[in-house]
Order: sequence, then structure tokens, then C-alpha cells
Amino acid sequence: MAKPVRSLNSCFKYLAMKLGKLALFFVLLYLAALAINPESFISLEASESFAQRADGFVSQENFDDLWVLTWVVCSVLSAVVGYVVIMKSIKKLRRK
Repeated sequence: MAKPVRSLNSCFKYLAMKLGKLALFFVLLYLAALAINPESFISLEASESFAQRADGFVSQENFDDLWVLTWVVCSVLSAVVGYVVIMKSIKKLRRK
């Protein structure tokens, strides 16, 4: 059985929705990256322990590696949680 053909207007609407969702995620990612400062919760002991496990020695570069890794992971997790909450809220509001 053949799929029904979408009209050009519905294709543009679909594309606009997908691009809007993608833009929302990137805005949330940007805001999370601005708001999160891992330097405030990464201690010297934690960075030395990470460096010892990861590379076998301790240096300033190891601290930067841990800082960037923590910053990226926390930012992505925050953006994903924010995106899911917003999408579920929108879905809930549409049902009413």
C-alpha cells in the first residue's frame, strides 16, 4: 500500500517544527553552558585523582580536561532535561 503524498504546505510546516525544536535545544544548550561553572564544584583533589586515573600523572592540562568534560556533560544533560520538560508541557497544554 502506498504512502499518502504530503502537500508542499504540510512539508514546510513539518520542516519548520523540526527546525524549531532543534533551535530550542541549541538555545537551551547555550544557556546551560553559560550558567554552569564547573570550577565551583571541582576540587583540586578530584582533579588530581582524575588525572592520576586517566593519564598516570598530574598537570594543569588534566585539570582542564576534567573541567571541560564536566562542563559539556552537565550542559548537555541540563539541555536535554529542559527540552523534555518543555516538550511535555507543550503536549499537555495542547490536550486541554
